[in-house]
Amino acid sequence: MNVNKKNILLLSLPAALALTSLYAAGYPLTTEQRLNLLETELRKNQQELEQTRRELMAMKRQAATPATAPHSVTAALNRPDATGYYPDGVKPAAVPATLPADTRLKTADNRPLTVSELNKFIKDDIGFTYSGYLRTGWTTGNKGSPTAWAAGSVGRFGNEQSGWFDLIFNQRVFNQDGKKINAIVRLDGNVGPSYSNAWFGDNIGNDNLLQFSDVYVNTSGFVPGFPEAQFWVGKHYLKNYEIQMLDWKAHKADSAGGIGVEGLDIGPGKLSLALLRQDLNLYNLDKSAWRKTNTNALDIRYSGIPLINDATADVYLRYNNANHSGAPAGDSFGKMKDSLLATLLYRQPLAHSGSNDFVFQMATNSNASGFMNLSDANPDYGFGRYYYGDHGGQAFRMISQGEQYLSPRIIIANALVYGWGSGLYSPYTGKDTRFDTLRAVIRSAWIWDSYNQTGIEQGWFRQKQQASAEARTESGYKTTLFHTLKVGTSMLKSRPEIRFYTSYLRTTKNGIDGFSFEDGSASQITVGAQAELWW
Repeated sequence: MNVNKKNILLLSLPAALALTSLYAAGYPLTTEQRLNLLETELRKNQQELEQTRRELMAMKRQAATPATAPHSVTAALNRPDATGYYPDGVKPAAVPATLPADTRLKTADNRPLTVSELNKFIKDDIGFTYSGYLRTGWTTGNKGSPTAWAAGSVGRFGNEQSGWFDLIFNQRVFNQDGKKINAIVRLDGNVGPSYSNAWFGDNIGNDNLLQFSDVYVNTSGFVPGFPEAQFWVGKHYLKNYEIQMLDWKAHKADSAGGIGVEGLDIGPGKLSLALLRQDLNLYNLDKSAWRKTNTNALDIRYSGIPLINDATADVYLRYNNANHSGAPAGDSFGKMKDSLLATLLYRQPLAHSGSNDFVFQMATNSNASGFMNLSDANPDYGFGRYYYGDHGGQAFRMISQGEQYLSPRIIIANALVYGWGSGLYSPYTGKDTRFDTLRAVIRSAWIWDSYNQTGIEQGWFRQKQQASAEARTESGYKTTLFHTLKVGTSMLKSRPEIRFYTSYLRTTKNGIDGFSFEDGSASQITVGAQAELWW
């Protein structure tokens, strides 16, 4: 046995023996009781560590197989000292000289557990995981309070003034006969970076937000013929497809309640289905009143279709429908129209773990209107929780996003969008709006090592909207210089990341939204630091 294996065995042996003692005793203990007893055993083992090491070295010379050593050590650890006193004053449960094979903690290849493996065993036994995401930082500007503008068009890097977080709690409640049931809750929101007192609900600017975006029950093993498929019920939705550098979702679903199944192995890919509810407040035509309207959506995904050169394809469809309760004659409310969103995604792996996605989308009515949003260009059925405007028409867009290594030291990422449509509704130009938009963000960096990168992000966009004879144009650009402290070299896939940046943001035309910065100027310089991570 080499030195590394010896160290691993010494570290893992006391904890492993403690657990085997508990299991051998045959008591129906709870998880908390087992952990408390485990801590007691570990404290006792630390007091006798030197004696254990000496005995272990002797047994290594004598034992014919690795399995004999733990049994002898277990017997030694359960002896009192010369005065008859047991460590911690607690006499341990009796342990048989030879443990039954089915009670030994070991790996499939019959070796002792390492500390990390033991840690995973305990987590699996508890059945609880905690994961999440957060983004936070500090920034200041040359002209008053820093202001984010058109991040979904010129890029988000150095152009975010928020502190977003997601906290996901996942508790397994059943695991038997190949069937699992988990309760999952996701809490997300924003903690504004402007004020030191960030109480939720105590800020008129709405910087501090909190919601439960997921509350659902997830199962596996319950769909006949598809043991790996996941079936869920509750407030949840199929995973959104995000344009990461622009911070919006190209294919998005929202849910107030839903039912879905994911990962059905049908044909060359995997099929996922969800039926979702998302009620909206329908405004009347002059926006003087609104009423609640029930809406439902069918979301269909077919993913992972294999193509040549390791490429894959996905096909997504979402159909939204309003369930009207009927309106009295002469009602001033417009009719909510059904809306379709279709997405075709082609993903090509590149050298050194790079990849690029090419996306083509088509949408109708209100989903298509979302393509015109200057920042959050999500294909939403409503505007937040509201539906207003006389929607119609259709829109299309083509998207490229990904990253590639030009050399071992140079990495470049892109987000490119071209979209167009007609007959749409815009809150700025009204109904029957035609538009075309072009957005381009390129981020390149020099890789010093796996923990440091220095680079530049440049973003530019131009969008034109026209209704009747009126045409409006919006355009601008952003340049961000940065140095990042990170773990891994990927720009889009590796976190944690801490960024130090300077950004210059300028609007060259503001004909659509009339935007200007705090001092009324068309430009802004900001300096800041931002941390982003998921776990």
